[in-house]
Amino acid sequence: MKYLFLIFVTLIFIGCSNTIPPKVEYRINSQIQGEPFAQSGCIDKSLKIARAFSSNTLRSQDMSYRVGDSKQYTYSEALWSVTPNKAVTFEFLSLVRDSQLFKSVQTSKSRSSSDIILELNIEDFMQYFNDDSTSSYVNTVINLSLINVQTNTVFATQTFRKKVVVNELNSNAGVNALNIALQEILKESSIWLGRICK
Repeated sequence: MKYLFLIFVTLIFIGCSNTIPPKVEYRINSQIQGEPFAQSGCIDKSLKIARAFSSNTLRSQDMSYRVGDSKQYTYSEALWSVTPNKAVTFEFLSLVRDSQLFKSVQTSKSRSSSDIILELNIEDFMQYFNDDSTSSYVNTVINLSLINVQTNTVFATQTFRKKVVVNELNSNAGVNALNIALQEILKESSIWLGRICK
């Protein structure tokens, strides 16, 4: 009788347990490689890239999206492997290093001194759905500012905006569209930096 009771209790626990699907981790990966500029007026300058300013949402691994004008949700089965804030900062660091516009390019954690600081402000980096969730797009807005360390003044600033339509109504398609938008912004920002360093 005791064994029957144990088997019965075991079966109840097995039947009541729910299998929770694992969350899919997504990475920001623009797949862009910067090209070195033939000439640069900044080649004797050192640059430090500050960690991007952003909302708390972009400093989290939770993947958020918006519906309509005012509703915001988090995907239950998707998250960022690296927060967008860190990932976007790294993408710009790689791009500027590859461009060879500056004598050296360091992160904000570096103890070395620099002549110029590049500040990033991620104003928007999210997937949007219309009110009835029948269409979707991503919006990416990033502001760049170059600061002269000696005078502590901004000598150049530019805001880059990209909106990309999402082909499928899910997180995977949203991430792909965000990567495309970021890729376009990185290309444009590289051209902008090249003009400043003529």
